Amino acid sequence: MADPEHLRLLKEGVSSWNRWRQEHADVRPDLQNASLVACDLRGANFSETNLCGANLSKSNLQVANFADADLSSSDLRGADLSSTTLSGVNFSKSTIDIYTVYRDVQGCDIGVNGLYSPLTDSAALLRIDPPGNSMQGANADAVIESLKHARKLHTFSLLLAGIAMLFIVIKPKTITLPYLAGSFKFDDISYSFLATILSTVLLSQVSSFIDSALQGAHYLNDRRAAMLVGHFPWLLSKYESQPANRRQSRVMRFFLVFHPLIYIYFFLKWDVLFSGDWAALMQHYQEMPVIFAEYLIPVFYVILIKLCIHIFKLSEGFQKPILFDTETERARHSDMERMAEAVEKQASRTAELVELMRKRES
Repeated sequence: MADPEHLRLLKEGVSSWNRWRQEHADVRPDLQNASLVACDLRGANFSETNLCGANLSKSNLQVANFADADLSSSDLRGADLSSTTLSGVNFSKSTIDIYTVYRDVQGCDIGVNGLYSPLTDSAALLRIDPPGNSMQGANADAVIESLKHARKLHTFSLLLAGIAMLFIVIKPKTITLPYLAGSFKFDDISYSFLATILSTVLLSQVSSFIDSALQGAHYLNDRRAAMLVGHFPWLLSKYESQPANRRQSRVMRFFLVFHPLIYIYFFLKWDVLFSGDWAALMQHYQEMPVIFAEYLIPVFYVILIKLCIHIFKLSEGFQKPILFDTETERARHSDMERMAEAVEKQASRTAELVELMRKRES
């Protein structure tokens, strides 16, 4: 339980608390299991404070100092931790949620699913029981399935862009694409218009699946899930920990995501564009061999660019580690070992019973 005197001093106000901390620098405050729900604790000095099991939900903790504090098993759901100092904090078994704010925190790493303190090898993770109507949860296999669907659809969109690249490099007059009852011949503009529409549809689905995967990754909380999702073989979701690899990955992801921009090459009359003759440019669109090109192409391109930006932002979300708490992981392994021992003992007793019955029958 919290020391009543320490709790009384804190409830007198942050200024009184900080003054007392300065005057008694050798005292380690004890606020274990304290109820500090929805308190205004901005700028409070909680360095080396025992806050194990404390309820800090919905509290304003901006610019507070938690250096070397014990926040294990604490409740930080809905708390505002903006610009707080968290170096050396013990986060083991503490809980945050999607409403916890932790912008510009110092001394810890921000992951997809929470906060990680390198000095104590502990993590504050998003609570694993999301609202019942969210259709989310700690399921790495569901996240992987969403990523597989996103990767497959994105690959098909890249293939369409690759065929457009052939038009630019080889410059054939037409290409033939098969369909169920035969084949179609396309010139460069007709094919690019069709590819633009198909890419819009495909990337809208890619956006949906990768967004679902990222939302699901928020609730993952064990080593297996971190390894499965963090190293899924798709550049848009693979986590890169090394700075050099991260820069290279960002450049590659940019080109992979914004590949539909290649279709602009076919729709613009470049010499007219550079001359600034807008009337001739509109006439060029009106004379295109596609229906309502002057209206449909700008609409589809606005949608495509918005989709590409959204997908790129989602891919940036995967460039944070998926965290797990080491102490919780150890306890989970211990539970598994105890369960395995119990099953082994039960199997041994069952085998002895079967052998005894066999002897009695003989």
